[in-house]
Amino acid sequence: MRVFLSSGEASGDAYAAAFVREFKKLTKDWAEYEGVGGHIASEAGIKIVANSTSWGAIGIIQAAKVYRRALRGLGIATDALSKGEPGLCVPIDFGYFNIRLVRRARDRGWRVLYFMPPGAWRKDSQGEDLPEITDEIVTPFPWSSDLLNDMGGSAHYFGHPLKQLIKDSGMPKQARMPNRVAILPGSRAHEISLNLPMIAAALVQINQTGLQLEFAVAPSVKPESLAKAWKKLAPHRTDDLFTVGENYAVLQRARAAVICSGTATLEAALCRCPMVVIYRVNNGMRLQAAIAGFKPDFISLPNIILNRHAVPELVNRMATPAALATELFDVLQEGKERRDQMAAFDEIDDLTGPSDAITRTAQLALDLIRRPPEAIIRIGKEQIKIRPV
Repeated sequence: MRVFLSSGEASGDAYAAAFVREFKKLTKDWAEYEGVGGHIASEAGIKIVANSTSWGAIGIIQAAKVYRRALRGLGIATDALSKGEPGLCVPIDFGYFNIRLVRRARDRGWRVLYFMPPGAWRKDSQGEDLPEITDEIVTPFPWSSDLLNDMGGSAHYFGHPLKQLIKDSGMPKQARMPNRVAILPGSRAHEISLNLPMIAAALVQINQTGLQLEFAVAPSVKPESLAKAWKKLAPHRTDDLFTVGENYAVLQRARAAVICSGTATLEAALCRCPMVVIYRVNNGMRLQAAIAGFKPDFISLPNIILNRHAVPELVNRMATPAALATELFDVLQEGKERRDQMAAFDEIDDLTGPSDAITRTAQLALDLIRRPPEAIIRIGKEQIKIRPV
């Protein structure tokens, strides 16, 4: 049996690797794994036909910079899908690329289980084409499952898979370090270039001595390049650390964190690390959001899940060194802001469900492979699909 996985971000790569580990427990060695991804997926035994490490982008301008690379990768992935017998395709997030890949996979007879569908965090809508092009969908949020099922899809909510990633990481419990601040500046070049100067300036303003920073370096970022960029901005800081591939440990060791909005904000909540969330965009991205009318109530996953302002969000013009210094000082102190965040993290742990979502997704995938093909009944020009139970 062929299993083809496709992810385009560091978090998706981790989910792909974890899915393969769980699927192997169920199937032993009778499946072959290939796909689109990075080194984390490769280390899990996935034969990488196209490396997507540098494809991550937000907005038209950033997407244009990686378009040719992603387009070449789509061609390579499509060729791989076309060779040999079709099997199971497991796309993970990365909608712009994966939706196109899935359509081609379906045309070639592949069954599709979409794991972590794009835009699942949105509470007002989901991808309109997902029910049409998938056999099964596993989504990390209950409202996403409800919306997709109402649209005619077969969607499942098993809890947020990040909880199983943390549980299965094998990481020993870390002791909190009273003067340690975790810095997660982003996984994309434009995020880091916009966030680092603000962080450096904020540290000059904050009224707290003896702070040590530990940067959690994303797999798509070269640690030496990040360290070099930071040294130019803060040459007087010689004791800061740069740690690769240990987000959970970094967050558990820290007293507080400064985090570029993304999956890392939920990681911090589940690791019970109080945070300040930042996100800055350039003028082009700001204009694009304005034209699209994109004005979400919240941008960080903890606030989206709770539907309230539980952690501070400093976005665009609000993301200034002075504001960051103030918010970071507040979460470092044993006061109301810190206590409120800790209480919110307890709620988030309850609301994100059980910690076996990846195991259950692997079982659903196996059931899908064993399922007889769906029947198609034609009535005039209409086609009706009947899915076997």
